Amino acid sequence: MKRWLAILILGGALGVSPLLAQESEGGKAGMEIWKVVNFLILFGILGYLARKHAAPLLTARSQEIRDGLAAGEKAQAEAQAQAKAVDARLHGLEEEIAGMRLSARAEREHEAERLKRDAQIELARIRQHATVEMESTSKQARLDVQRHAAKLAVDLAEKKVRERMSAATQDSLVGGFVMDLARRDAR
Repeated sequence: MKRWLAILILGGALGVSPLLAQESEGGKAGMEIWKVVNFLILFGILGYLARKHAAPLLTARSQEIRDGLAAGEKAQAEAQAQAKAVDARLHGLEEEIAGMRLSARAEREHEAERLKRDAQIELARIRQHATVEMESTSKQARLDVQRHAAKLAVDLAEKKVRERMSAATQDSLVGGFVMDLARRDAR
């Protein structure tokens, strides 16, 4: 409603001022006054409209600009914080890499020592096993040689006994054996 009223007043002022200017054509000074009045009315209406409609727009735009600047400053602060964090991580990363290298070197040396120790233990175990195996094999070989020697000795003795044994010798041996048995039974 106020808008229509303002448009009506503006239209009336613009329409009336040329009519009033035509009626007083007799004096140029009257014309100048109406031009000034017309200008002041026009300026007043435009100022009123500008203040009424443009002020909220300008205020809203100013607020948007302030909000945008605040958001930009916030984003800039966040970006700087992230950049500092990345720099700190990079600096820490170099130290961490150096620490990892030292740790890897120490672990590698420790592992080499462990492998060397395990190899020595395994070598000692293999040597001990080989020694036991050789002793066992040697003992078995000695037993085999003794058995073989005993068998050969028994075979040789049997052969000699057979060669020397005659029927008379057999009878005397059997008779002596029987007499020994009889004596044992008598006791």
